[in-house]
Amino acid sequence: MGNESEETKIGGASPMTLRSVIFGSLVGILYIFLAVYVSLKTGVVFVGGMAIIGYILLSIRGRYKPKENMVLSSIVDATVCVSAGVVAGLPALVIFAGRTAFFTPITFELIITISIFAGVLGVFLLLPFKEEFLKMPWPQVVPVYKTIESLGADISSKNRLLKWMGGSIAYIGGVLGAGYAFRSDVTVLPPTETLPNWWTRLVAFTKTWNPPLYTNLSYLQSYYQFVGQAMSPSPLPGFMGISNSPLIASIGYFVGWKRASMVFLGGVYSVLVWAIFENQFPELGRFVDYGSHMNLPQIFYLAMGVLIAFLAFGFLKGIKDWWDNRRKIKTLEAHVRAQSEGQKNQQLLDTKKSSKVAPEMVSVEARQLKISGSLIREWLRLAVTKYKSVLIVLAIFFVGCCLLFYVFEPFYNVKINPLFTLLSTPALLLSSWWSALTLSETGFLTGFLTDLLAVPAILGFDINFPSLIVFFTLMTVMQSSALRVIGWFKVGRELKVKDRTVLLSVLYGVIFGAVVGSAIVYLLYQTYGFGNSYFPAPTATITGIFFLSILQFKQWVLPSSTIIPTQALTTLQIYEQLYQYAFQPYVLHYREIFFAAGLIVGLALTKFDLSPISFLVGVLIPPAYSFSIMLGGGLNYYVYRKNKDNLEKYQEKDSEYQVSLSGISAGEGLTYLVWIMITTLIMLLGI
Repeated sequence: MGNESEETKIGGASPMTLRSVIFGSLVGILYIFLAVYVSLKTGVVFVGGMAIIGYILLSIRGRYKPKENMVLSSIVDATVCVSAGVVAGLPALVIFAGRTAFFTPITFELIITISIFAGVLGVFLLLPFKEEFLKMPWPQVVPVYKTIESLGADISSKNRLLKWMGGSIAYIGGVLGAGYAFRSDVTVLPPTETLPNWWTRLVAFTKTWNPPLYTNLSYLQSYYQFVGQAMSPSPLPGFMGISNSPLIASIGYFVGWKRASMVFLGGVYSVLVWAIFENQFPELGRFVDYGSHMNLPQIFYLAMGVLIAFLAFGFLKGIKDWWDNRRKIKTLEAHVRAQSEGQKNQQLLDTKKSSKVAPEMVSVEARQLKISGSLIREWLRLAVTKYKSVLIVLAIFFVGCCLLFYVFEPFYNVKINPLFTLLSTPALLLSSWWSALTLSETGFLTGFLTDLLAVPAILGFDINFPSLIVFFTLMTVMQSSALRVIGWFKVGRELKVKDRTVLLSVLYGVIFGAVVGSAIVYLLYQTYGFGNSYFPAPTATITGIFFLSILQFKQWVLPSSTIIPTQALTTLQIYEQLYQYAFQPYVLHYREIFFAAGLIVGLALTKFDLSPISFLVGVLIPPAYSFSIMLGGGLNYYVYRKNKDNLEKYQEKDSEYQVSLSGISAGEGLTYLVWIMITTLIMLLGI
């Protein structure tokens, strides 16, 4: 909504006021603690409801201003991203301390060094690419700026937003309450147990006060079990069904029905893989988790093929466009040269003027002959100018890592070869670019490519486990910071906030969050420790398993239970059984088969102007999310079909739906925030 030139014309005082910074810092401290605490407990990082809290605080004294709320919310969000990235990796240092030959203690100096160094550099990493990314829909930020804008807009939009937000709060509150009361997961429909817990509890309850009803329900229960076992050898795993989340469904509307359809097709493929291969293990039942599912070659190699096809098509298309433009320039040169020659010959016929004009024509011809060289030099100059900041950031990253991890070595047992750092530097940029692309187009982050790109690097270098954890945690924090600033640029453009203000607010939030978050993480570690029943740190555990498995594979030894924590044994055993079964029909060429299929699918989707990225996201996220997204996409298609003949009416209806769905999304986010605060308080008090 508007470009940079339009932004610079925006007048008035800067929205980065003292109260927006103070309130953002105070709320940021609360969010850092909640994000770190819940992530260490469950592996989930949830950040929501910032705009509503900002509206409440900014309305206490003085007039509410949407731009101030944007600054406040961006500060809060930026404070969380650094600490969330740290706890996703560093706890693995102590969790696997007894299973490796090297040990590196978690110190405050280590935490704050990673947080500040990576967090600040990440803010500037993707800045030269921001205009390309801001053309994308960014569905996950639509509810943010719509909420901020509607709370300060006309009374009808505000009332619509608050009405739907209230309905969302009531609905999600009921879902969470029902799940807690019946001890059953109802966030995915239908319930994925063979016999849902709430049904079992209801049948047992009727036995005491209504025996006839109990008898009838018991017969129904037996029938349910018989039908369930007859139709499926094993119950549905937790990632099947439809997500009972209005927020997830709203994303389908924001991305549009075409992209939602591609996500849905990716989910259908994922379900078919489960039905054909994984569902043949009755003894495993619903213990098939999504990590095992996503690592099957039918998922992993097809996704790799789609990604490479998309990147290759874009690269080749760029070369073709460049070649076509070059041919057009040459054609224009020839045309101008022909005109010059014609004019020159005509002038030579005029003996009175030939002596004056000939030198001028020669000069024109010489200039035309230099067009190609000038264009190439100008292209190189513009490219260097545009991407100079990226080169500077990557250079600082390389030099800083060499000084920290090779020259001075302030952290015990952390040493990284400069050549390893050099090879990882372009991988960092590629991973950040890819993550921003998937996030901006579909609203989902499928993971950082640096983890996959780490495999050949690790196999080629002698590097220990603590060094891997520290280095890749640093890159995770850096990429998280880079994605945050681009996302908030999108919000700022929609609310007509200058890019410079957005950059300063995010930069302040990252630095503030790095300092405060480092203190919170270190205090929690010193008080409770990591890798125990109080703070199991599941995300860091998965990270540690991944890198330890690669190190074991480097020695040609299969990952064994000696390097796997107890809670991961079941998942590993399931994966091994699925692995052996899935490869039987095509044991020699399964990689090539699904990789080639991925290439074909990716090229076909790109050729017909369909989104291969959306399809890829649908393959990689739980199918329950894909199907829920399709509901929102269906609503988007309905609004489009009903009003496509009247553009003005369509824009009006589309805006109304966006405001309503933004209220639904904000209500769900606020409900989960309150729920997390309540459950966190209960856990702290030991109730």
